[in-house]
Amino acid sequence: MIAYFSLYKSDDEKYAGGLLIINENGIPVSFKYTEPVTPSEIQKIIYGDNIKNYLAYEILRNEDLFKPYDVDIVFVDDNDLLNYVVTDKILVYISELSLSRSFEIKENEGVIPLHDNKSLKFYASKVVDSNILKRIKYIIDKYDIFEPFGRLKEALIYICSKRED
Repeated sequence: MIAYFSLYKSDDEKYAGGLLIINENGIPVSFKYTEPVTPSEIQKIIYGDNIKNYLAYEILRNEDLFKPYDVDIVFVDDNDLLNYVVTDKILVYISELSLSRSFEIKENEGVIPLHDNKSLKFYASKVVDSNILKRIKYIIDKYDIFEPFGRLKEALIYICSKRED
């Protein structure tokens, strides 16, 4: 299974994290999220610019988040998470390059050609082996690898905008 993780910060400084687990065809099999959290003033002072990374760490280190699914790749939309979140899962930050480049891999980063003269740039939290590369290539060939982030962001915006009754 593949997962997508994102941490959303609303305009009123509420944070919500979400994990969307999908099957090999891009169909959701699980969606877990945190209720919106508003950091206290002392947390903002103590953590400073790292508050988002701290919250992501607190969420992703919870192994129950991934149960009962065998998730081996977690795509993230924030490169900082690779340095601040410690998990046995491989975290992979992906971004789209607007030009076509050839296939190149260096331990935990690389470029994979896409279609329409674009490329996928990735950075991983661990060394990427041939099995992980095959999985990423399979996903690219099967569906838009970036699209689940859009669904995840919409869900987190909705969660943060719910009115308390």
